[in-house]
Amino acid sequence: MQLVKNLPFFNVVATGVATLALPLGMTYERIILALGGTAFTKAMITDLKVKLNGKPIWQTTGPRLDALNKYRGMATDASHLVLDFTEIYARDEVGQSLGAIGTAEGVGSFTLEVTITGATAPTLESWAVLSGPKKLGAIAKITSYNVPLAAAGKFPIALPYGKDGGSIIKRVGFFNANMTELEVKKNGLVIHDSTKAINEFFQTENNKVPQAGLYVADFIVDNNMSGMLVTADAQSMQWNVTVSAADVITVQIEHIDMLGNL
Repeated sequence: MQLVKNLPFFNVVATGVATLALPLGMTYERIILALGGTAFTKAMITDLKVKLNGKPIWQTTGPRLDALNKYRGMATDASHLVLDFTEIYARDEVGQSLGAIGTAEGVGSFTLEVTITGATAPTLESWAVLSGPKKLGAIAKITSYNVPLAAAGKFPIALPYGKDGGSIIKRVGFFNANMTELEVKKNGLVIHDSTKAINEFFQTENNKVPQAGLYVADFIVDNNMSGMLVTADAQSMQWNVTVSAADVITVQIEHIDMLGNL
């Protein structure tokens, strides 16, 4: 692997969208953002998009990405934010690189858009962790959805899982302080059924770090990539959430998927 500094971001301003065009050819394992300036925090990154060939493959915010990185046990500090397309703690080398973005063939553009809100004289730099060239294949994606719930109780929510054979799901993060239980069914069979307390206890057993206001359905909690949720054979997927009060849940799904799907 190589650690290289990327080209400068364009339009790094107090409020606006900073953009970066990444060179093509190598395989991108991770991108590390370095935040600086008079006042520029992760909370001020109100939207973060990664685009391949103009199509968004990642959409999140600074705080949500940081919370998921902390949950995974990754190194975090106030000045750095990591976009990890891989699984660095997977139990084998193949699993560790799964999701990395090959740009040697099939990619015409690879861009990063960082929406900054309310900073003061911000600076933004980035470094890429690269491996050898490979063509575009299955890649890591993050898709985000807001789900309003009008009252306390148990509710089904519909989450897309791909029209062309189905994506593979690593984990799903539910950002909500009032969510207390989760039930997941595939083809009518329960594959996950937890309360927040038991879910987080099990995750802690596997060296994950539960975060306040975040309920994670982690199908690779033990870092075995074979546990990923395959949806290609799913005739139905049901996500039933229980909340203690009316609220909006932001759902963030981590997929392994082809560019054209979802």
